[in-house]
Amino acid sequence: MRVAETIERTKDHIARCVRISDLLALWTITTPETELKSVFARHLYWAVQSSERLRVRLAELAIDVDPRTIAPKASSDDLSACERALTTPEKIRALYGVALGNLRESMIDHLNRTGALADEPTIRILRDMVIAAANIIEEADASFRSVCQIFPNLEHISSSSAARSVSKMPERPARDSRFSETASNPNLTDTVKLLHVFYTDLELATIESCSRLILEFPAMPWEFVVDMARQCWDEARHAEAFRARLLQLGGRLGTYAMSYALWDMAAGEPIEVSLAVQQRVGEWIGVDGAIWQAQQLQFGGDSLTSELFEYVALDEITHVSFGNKWLRRVARSESKLKQVHDLALHKRSACGKSVEGPLTFPYNDWACERSGFTESERDELRGRFIKFGSQFRNSDLNSMHDRTEVRSASRS
Repeated sequence: MRVAETIERTKDHIARCVRISDLLALWTITTPETELKSVFARHLYWAVQSSERLRVRLAELAIDVDPRTIAPKASSDDLSACERALTTPEKIRALYGVALGNLRESMIDHLNRTGALADEPTIRILRDMVIAAANIIEEADASFRSVCQIFPNLEHISSSSAARSVSKMPERPARDSRFSETASNPNLTDTVKLLHVFYTDLELATIESCSRLILEFPAMPWEFVVDMARQCWDEARHAEAFRARLLQLGGRLGTYAMSYALWDMAAGEPIEVSLAVQQRVGEWIGVDGAIWQAQQLQFGGDSLTSELFEYVALDEITHVSFGNKWLRRVARSESKLKQVHDLALHKRSACGKSVEGPLTFPYNDWACERSGFTESERDELRGRFIKFGSQFRNSDLNSMHDRTEVRSASRS
């Protein structure tokens, strides 16, 4: 295969991966079943990451372009069928049963026709993608079968007129019938309730919000899509881990309602407000909350759940850094950033989310510094915590931070 042909084939792979990532971003929002939301989020990251790896290779062969600007050269009737799929079974069959299989066959053909040594960089990428695509198809099939066990009449339910009314971005994300009850179960432990809330209102809700950012703001740089897709993957892993631990502890999904607050507070807002509400303020509160929960669970003897919250906290620090990075690029001035930050606090308060009184756990300056907050911003955050009763300590390098530093030092 000549260079010119491999360039065109690579472009087509990129274009198809981008369309698949857009589909999956929309489906994390429009698909009711929570188990599939996290699966779609994982696969969304695969599609974006694959596009990025191929983009880098294309830049080595030709020119560096935004993957979203490349139109697919080959026939894309299979992807058009995916875009027309409205019900859960239709989505699974169209994407995983047809489109991903076709993409995999195209990549295998590319592998077989290009030079083993001359084009080895492309071959390595395509081999990884071929293997991953097969795993993704199997994972989706297994997840769909498990969802069908939960909802035996899924084919009938998904074919209802209500399900077929959502073809574009909905006013609110789809929710399955398990989350319509609000009464609590007195047999549940506090940890189970905590895991349920983190699973639904934080992890899954953030997947939906990050997916919306990808779809609603196409003018943002491609790097932004890569960051948001990475966050979707992180939140999907968190969601699946929280769900698994919840079930281990005897919990049941649907014992508590699933909130729309995170979605509603950013609805219709410009990109800077959405980033401030979700990544800068919401994720930052989640960092300190997760650190505090990890400590409390460890003190209570639940080491397994404590360890889970430790890893979640460190991922959330990265997510806050995404928010700060992009908010600074969009705002372009510290005064504008401060204005947007204050508006985000107001919107969170109006939606009943904590910005003041409930923040009585310790403030973690090291986490805020890693998250991209400036020294003056950290002074302001510290003051807010102290004002509302935080257990702030001046030397705040807590045990979790110490353990993190030890891990980093050992790896280096």
